[in-house]
Amino acid sequence: MDRESSPAFARKETGNAGGLTGFLSQGLWPATIVLGIYFALSIAVRLALPNSLTLDEAEQALFSQYWLAGYGPQPPFYNWVQNAFVGVMGISLFALTLPKFLMLLLCYFFFGMAAREIDRRPPFVAMAMLSLLTLPQLSYMPQQDLTHTVAVLMAASLFLYGLFRTLVRSDWQGYAVLGIAIGIGTISKYNFVLLPAAAVVAVFCDRDWRARLFDPRVLLTAALGLAIVLPHALWLLGNLDLATAGTIGKMVEADAPQGLARLARALGSLVLACIAFGALTVVIFAAAFKRDFRQALKAGDRWTRLLGIMMLTALFGVVLVIVVAGTTRITERWLDPYLLVLPLYLLLKLERAGADTGASLRRFIPLFAVIMAVTLIPLAGKTLTAGLTGSYSRINYPFAAFAETLKSGQQPALIVAAGMHLAGNMRLQFPGVPVIDSAQPVEGFPSPDAMKGLVLAIWADNGKTPGTPPIDLSSVDALALTPSPSQSLSLPYYYGDGKAGLSLGYLWLR
Repeated sequence: MDRESSPAFARKETGNAGGLTGFLSQGLWPATIVLGIYFALSIAVRLALPNSLTLDEAEQALFSQYWLAGYGPQPPFYNWVQNAFVGVMGISLFALTLPKFLMLLLCYFFFGMAAREIDRRPPFVAMAMLSLLTLPQLSYMPQQDLTHTVAVLMAASLFLYGLFRTLVRSDWQGYAVLGIAIGIGTISKYNFVLLPAAAVVAVFCDRDWRARLFDPRVLLTAALGLAIVLPHALWLLGNLDLATAGTIGKMVEADAPQGLARLARALGSLVLACIAFGALTVVIFAAAFKRDFRQALKAGDRWTRLLGIMMLTALFGVVLVIVVAGTTRITERWLDPYLLVLPLYLLLKLERAGADTGASLRRFIPLFAVIMAVTLIPLAGKTLTAGLTGSYSRINYPFAAFAETLKSGQQPALIVAAGMHLAGNMRLQFPGVPVIDSAQPVEGFPSPDAMKGLVLAIWADNGKTPGTPPIDLSSVDALALTPSPSQSLSLPYYYGDGKAGLSLGYLWLR
């Protein structure tokens, strides 16, 4: 054990610092506590805003009514976790917000555990964890509207911990963690599968580590991963088109050119996505370490080679997807599991170049604090200033006011809403009332007994009330109900100028 890795050195280094720096220099748990406070504030900010739901929140609210092996284009892991929270806590904005930030906290925590397998110095571990804040996908974007992406980031961090533990200690626990992480990651987002594939290539390139791939305990990894994936995999066999159509559609532009022009556009999109994902981190480290950063570009060891090969192999896999699937558009979100390790990779290269990244923690704390503060502002700022800017988000929609108006008349036994966003919001505003998305009804939901009584049909109508409602009511045709005349209700946006507003059409079926 070298001097800098020894516990005595870590205690000495910690003892030289005071205040927040000294606290964070103690490593994994203090950093987790600070990040926990940050995410608690994130939850508080969201709860302080109107309880009108974003698109991802509405999706989770709607799907929390039933347990399925698959829900559509996205794998079901996040939905299952969300359903568990709603099952225990009931449907509420808090129940919809809590799982996301808990998973995000776990992402940082597992990342710290992974870093600790390579370098056990507490200040280095804290620095590695907090450096994730420099990645917009882990600081800014989750404050806006992410769900499945947060789940795959958590799984990627857990995978890194299992991988590093297996390479350092080669115990059965590491292989078990790898299997759990692969299973969770695969049913969080399908693109996760490139990460373990890239890890296999990277480990195989190291002569000493190669034996880990042929250890019998790999069977434990495979068994655990398969057990987690199997229920969704069986569903996927019969619903492949439903599961892939949405993802491929997002990645292929309707007016995309063909041939070499298409390939050039797609590769250009990939390059821009890589820059958008990691440019801020690279710039921050380059500005902070200056000369050491230039030397770090040439420095490295087996760990930096492993991480470098993993990132390059995964990106090569993305290129293959571009060629085979005809993809023309790659976003930085698609790269999350592959480039998550970038801050750790840079920190390790800086260490090998002679920089003491752990001792630099004091200089970085003000930056980390600024990132935390700044990322809490945009969502609230955009919502609260919408009346001045004229730019209204979904959180400004007056769904609670609509619900209060409708409840003052009659209480529905069932709601049929046009579109997932509206359906999810109705689910939140009418807890305990089954809600059907007229565009995507779920077979067998709700039960016939739950549909006895008044049915409310609701849709966005832009202030118009046509004779034939623009909503598919075939899901309740078997009830043989008689619809009332269509009505329209318009209400101003929350924090608006009093002029702009949202208009919904609705009718009752008896």
